[in-house]
Amino acid sequence: MRSDKRLSPDAIETLRKEITEADGNEVFALGFLDTTGLVGSIKIAARGNDSAVLALPVYYEDADVLIHNQPSGLLSPSDNDLVIASRAAEAGLGSFIVNNEVSRLYVVAEPIPKKEKKILDEEKLVSALEVGGAIANRLSKYESRPSQLDLMRLIIKGFNTDSVVCAEAGTGVGKSFAYLLPAMAYTILNKERVLISTATITLQQQLYDKDIPLVSGILKKPVKAVLIKGRSNYLCLRRLQDALHEGDLDLEQQAEQLETIVRWSETTSSGSKAELPFVPDENLWSRICSEPDLCLAMHCPERERCFVQALKREAADAQILVVNHHLLFADLAARKEGAGYEQTVVLPPYQRIILDEAHTIEHSATSFFSETFSRLSIMRLLGRIYRKKRMQRFGLAVRFASLFNSEQFLETIEGAVQAVKDAVDNLDRSALPLLGEEGVLRLTAEKKQLLSSQLLPSM
Repeated sequence: MRSDKRLSPDAIETLRKEITEADGNEVFALGFLDTTGLVGSIKIAARGNDSAVLALPVYYEDADVLIHNQPSGLLSPSDNDLVIASRAAEAGLGSFIVNNEVSRLYVVAEPIPKKEKKILDEEKLVSALEVGGAIANRLSKYESRPSQLDLMRLIIKGFNTDSVVCAEAGTGVGKSFAYLLPAMAYTILNKERVLISTATITLQQQLYDKDIPLVSGILKKPVKAVLIKGRSNYLCLRRLQDALHEGDLDLEQQAEQLETIVRWSETTSSGSKAELPFVPDENLWSRICSEPDLCLAMHCPERERCFVQALKREAADAQILVVNHHLLFADLAARKEGAGYEQTVVLPPYQRIILDEAHTIEHSATSFFSETFSRLSIMRLLGRIYRKKRMQRFGLAVRFASLFNSEQFLETIEGAVQAVKDAVDNLDRSALPLLGEEGVLRLTAEKKQLLSSQLLPSM
């Protein structure tokens, strides 16, 4: 098509001049739409040779269209052009190819018009928390809190101006309503997903079970919220069947709990450990909970009934996500590593984040980006492989030995398990002097030699 169908005269002239100054080689440019829908202004991001140019993603965020020229005059996109256009389209950018004279243009991908942001009505929202307001009337023991209203005004301003808000609220301020009402109103107005991250399951349950339904009840449109916990909080039906077939539970209590969990698994809709009428034995739950490293995904015979997959489907169209800090960091880390911000990774994509209990972020980040093990966890894993109790032997190794009728195999495993136990005890003894009276060692560059000489040999 003619370039003036998509480019303004100024944009055409700028591109033509830049291509000429680049000796007719390829130029990578960013286009910015004006109020008429044409590319009104151009910014040059890179210059290449007669057959290639760098398409630098670092510049994508502010642009509306990616534009590059074809010195050959052939405007059909190459395979590389299509790949770049596809990635840009995920961020809402269009892609154009022009000839060197900028007289002809080929649209590889249409730009997605930027949504007009709708502003929250501060006074209307704040009035809901004032005496006689919609929320106040639904609470049996309502107390007017000026600090709560001040906090809400600050949060509304943050939503309206795309600002980062950092606020400290003491006990009794009622901060959850101060951020929930603006967040839920914003997601209705602008159709953007808001993620709320907390440090504790207790607060997550309070938000999901009580506060969010109450706020949703006063809004004109319902808001769908989904509570997403760490994966190990959910039952894995396949591992549950495996535990039944293994049949080597240590205690009668574990066997009774397992039977109860089997019956519960047939009626629960979420598979969440929190719904159990009792606190399951930690060793038992670790054998039947969902684990990413053990998930068979599409090859799992229980995939149609999988609680984790059902949760992902529920979250796909949710407007509010309630998660914990650890899960948020897992998602952000994966996105930063190249997964992008427009698709589901650990969590569905989201546009706004509210961090409640933010004073625990450092601990949560340290926990996520650390590899943790303990003597207890290692002994538990070794017990799954082989353990002996009152002349009876249990574990996976015993089952394998019976299949192959090999006592020698069992003796070898028993020796290997004991060697690991001895090494763990040795590591414990070596680590204690390093930890000192506080029982904690913060790794620093100054302590590198100390670790190398005392701790690493024991590992």
